[in-house]
Amino acid sequence: MLSRKLTAIAAAVVTAGAALFAGDAAATPARTTAVTYTYDFDNLDDVVQHDDGGTSGYWVDKNGTVVRSGSTAARFRIRSFNSAGKPWIQWYYSNPQQSSALPVEISFYVRSSSGGSANAWNAAAYAGTANPHSDSGSPSAGWQYQSITHTANTWAKYTFTTTVNTLSQSELDVAVGIAATWPATRTYYVDDVVVKVG
Repeated sequence: MLSRKLTAIAAAVVTAGAALFAGDAAATPARTTAVTYTYDFDNLDDVVQHDDGGTSGYWVDKNGTVVRSGSTAARFRIRSFNSAGKPWIQWYYSNPQQSSALPVEISFYVRSSSGGSANAWNAAAYAGTANPHSDSGSPSAGWQYQSITHTANTWAKYTFTTTVNTLSQSELDVAVGIAATWPATRTYYVDDVVVKVG
């Protein structure tokens, strides 16, 4: 008789414990799941560009002359005679995961006939909840830079990581570009962009 009572009590404790842990699990917020987007510029929707239509020499298009993979790459034509410039390509993601610190990693490959550390030009990346062009044409907040110091005519990979507060935000914007701060005309190619969110 005593053993039956102990068995019943033990079963009740196990059941109550299971309910308690189930309640804890339900109260725990869902973990952020990483999503990866890749762009090789072989599709029609790969390029959402910022430029000035070529009127001052800053423009971005797709070209099949120099590619890392596939049949096309993004080509950045940059003229920086009198001031700095930064053409870029950007993408928008609607209804991003809601987080006060959503991890974002952006990587891409850059190639040019010009290389070395003699120039002050940079690979650039942006992640934020506003259009990068919203800062009166001279965006700064949210951008990161890495000096382009690669060997000419070779592909070099650049990787940027950050976190973005997406709470109550309806859009996540990312961009990649070339920041020019040296008086010269150059053409850079960008290929195989990978954006990892989460």
